[in-house]
Amino acid sequence: MAKFEINIDDDTLFEAEKILRSLGMNTEIAVNIFLRRVTLEKGLPMTMAASTSNLADFSDSEDIDKTSIYETKQFSRSNIKITPAMVEDLWRAFLRYVEGSGEINRLSTEVAETTGMSRGSAFIYLTVLTNLVNGEPNTRVLKYKDLEFLMDNIKAQLGDSKYEKALHSLKMSVPYWKEKIPGAFADKVKAYCNTHS
Repeated sequence: MAKFEINIDDDTLFEAEKILRSLGMNTEIAVNIFLRRVTLEKGLPMTMAASTSNLADFSDSEDIDKTSIYETKQFSRSNIKITPAMVEDLWRAFLRYVEGSGEINRLSTEVAETTGMSRGSAFIYLTVLTNLVNGEPNTRVLKYKDLEFLMDNIKAQLGDSKYEKALHSLKMSVPYWKEKIPGAFADKVKAYCNTHS
């Protein structure tokens, strides 16, 4: 994997990082997304703005702070609520990844095309899942109900070993989420870990 260094004005970086955090990502993720879009579109991609119109509609989920989860603006300029059916399709795509018959970028595009979920959201969900089953910490978040559904699937379909790694991943992620993500998401995940450990 290539590494590069860029110089950015401190004020610009500070402001950009505040906006990126509100979108649920960091600078490295944003640069990766930007460069991927440049290669896909053969030019500069459209801008992504942090506004309430870009946040997923969580009106049916009163137990999570809307600012703690983000929904990237879909490149077709429509904003789609992530539904349980989308998450189920995404899980099936993830199983193909686990079996070695797909890679995250391609599967993200496929999920976006077949479900209507934005490609950015599909990529984040698949990345979170990958980190969970590998026992690695996450900096991104999902709707809490989706996380519970995916954890149940990990246990039922991938076995206790992967589930234990996923619990470990959640425990390692809680301090970051507690510090960086507004709302009760980190507390809910901590309670989940305590209940299921």
